[in-house]
Amino acid sequence: MKNEERFSKTIFWIVNAIGFAFFIALMAVATKYDLEINHALSDGDSFFADLFAIIGEFPAYVAMPVGGVIVLFNANIPKEKYQRVIVCIVGCLAIFGGWFFFLYAGTKLTDVPHLLGFSLVGTAGLGALTLWVGSFVNKQTMRKLFKYGVFLIVFTLVTLAVIQASKNIFCRMRYRDMLKEGNFDGFTPWYKVNINRENPNPDYHYTSFPSGHTSSAAHVFVLCVLCDLYPEWNKKWVRVLVNGCCVAFTAVVAIARIVDDAHFLSDVLVGGYVTYLIYVLCRYLFFGKGKYNFRIAENIRTEGENVGQ
Repeated sequence: MKNEERFSKTIFWIVNAIGFAFFIALMAVATKYDLEINHALSDGDSFFADLFAIIGEFPAYVAMPVGGVIVLFNANIPKEKYQRVIVCIVGCLAIFGGWFFFLYAGTKLTDVPHLLGFSLVGTAGLGALTLWVGSFVNKQTMRKLFKYGVFLIVFTLVTLAVIQASKNIFCRMRYRDMLKEGNFDGFTPWYKVNINRENPNPDYHYTSFPSGHTSSAAHVFVLCVLCDLYPEWNKKWVRVLVNGCCVAFTAVVAIARIVDDAHFLSDVLVGGYVTYLIYVLCRYLFFGKGKYNFRIAENIRTEGENVGQ
């Protein structure tokens, strides 16, 4: 077993080293040819781009409500009443807050009239549906997933904070807004900080770098953690398949964002890769051996082992 673990770790580091080298190489290309790449791939009327503009956000928006349901259904675990109340509040905020953000700020096929009302009604409906679906999950399964639910919430919030803070620091103009202007005078390289940039046109969103959509798409890597939790999924070919699908999905969304005139190559590279790094860090903190152990979840695991004996 130890030899298999060493082999898996070795493969993990080799694959990630290759991925990092590939990322650096592409960033070098983007640094020099960002604008030219958009000129070549631009297609503002692409159905492919419109479709993945919507689908690409799903992983991040769904992660929060799913994590909230898992946490909420474990609200009876803490012994202290105030702890149970806190767990309930966190779970409810994650469920309904996640769905509201999805409906209010997410990409849509068409403009929605009365957006606030639509979002509130939709949040109530999706929240109730999520809770109803969660009620069918076995209690022992929910308990086993408790730590995973906390991981989903923490990972999503940390990533959102990092990506949004970066957008406010770099204030990069979008390619589509440059097309509206009819010139590319507003173009800046990805590494230029524009924290005090003047925005002469309030209709333009200077939030191109890094890509929020690609970051949201990279949230799909949370599925890989299930391979750690379930022995039947902890097989080499399953891990390779799951990781490969996650990489492919994130890459397709990244390309779609360039085609849709929303981002540059450097935007999508940093948005996706930074999110992946945060995922790796959170996964290590929550599930790495000898590292951060969520006390309640660890107690559940210990109790389950005692019952099994």
